[in-house]
Amino acid sequence: MKKFNRAVHKSMGQLPPILRQLIGDADIAIATAEFNEYMTELATEFHTQLSMDIAPADIELKPSKKLFGQTVSLDYIASGSVGSVYKMTIGSHAFAFKINRRPTTGELAVMPLQKRARGLVNKIHFGSVFEYNGRRFSWVLSDYISQDHKNSFESAMEKLYFAYITKGLSITDAHPNNFKNGKLIDVPSLGMRNGAIDDIANLSRTEQKLVQRLAYYIKTDDIKNFEKLVASSLKQHSPVVNYMFYAMKFAKGATFAVGKTDAFSTKLRRYEAVINSAKQQITQTNPVLSAIAHKISGTHDK
Repeated sequence: MKKFNRAVHKSMGQLPPILRQLIGDADIAIATAEFNEYMTELATEFHTQLSMDIAPADIELKPSKKLFGQTVSLDYIASGSVGSVYKMTIGSHAFAFKINRRPTTGELAVMPLQKRARGLVNKIHFGSVFEYNGRRFSWVLSDYISQDHKNSFESAMEKLYFAYITKGLSITDAHPNNFKNGKLIDVPSLGMRNGAIDDIANLSRTEQKLVQRLAYYIKTDDIKNFEKLVASSLKQHSPVVNYMFYAMKFAKGATFAVGKTDAFSTKLRRYEAVINSAKQQITQTNPVLSAIAHKISGTHDK
């Protein structure tokens, strides 16, 4: 199979596996180009009607031809501040088709982060940039989530907490409406943080593995091994303790505030107490480090 030239087609990602099965032995490059063209025509038609002052909810998208031999239908779902989402059914397979109404390529910019956030974000399979009236817009095709389970937002926040600590990921708009079935559906709000202190990239590979181990002990509620590893890190890898202190502090945010009484927030406070105690030992034995950390922390809070 030939490799699809993303630079030429201004697209990212791959066709969903179920669609690749429909292609069979056909040339994947040709099939992908056909798919990109098909979807871009729909997105362009959306903007044509939008330019006629038709409200997004009233825009009708009716594909004029089949795709890979399959009938295609679109059902309007909802519109946010940036884009509109349709349930797109290709044959018997449903996907979420988002067309951005504003000239943005936010989803494409964060697609490379998906591997870092497995289980946290809704999978984007394919996206592309197109021009309309001299401006660049984008569309993306994602998994379609039909239902939402109970406590979806809470479970997503737990995933985010550990992704924040172990992967350096953060979400700028952690709002219940942006999550479904425990997954982030508003992908552009996902990003990498680069704080002065709580940036895992500042740690060595060995130290990052220790952080992952500490996070694992929090997940499994193994406070004894957590305490042992913190104690050994305090002697041999103090940057790990410093990192965990600030990362755990800022990862909480409003979701895991001090006053919350849910089981997860209560558990976190036990582990934070261990880290706080270890951090205190570091600052007591190194006044210079303490002053520097205090100064940087004040800057970071702002």
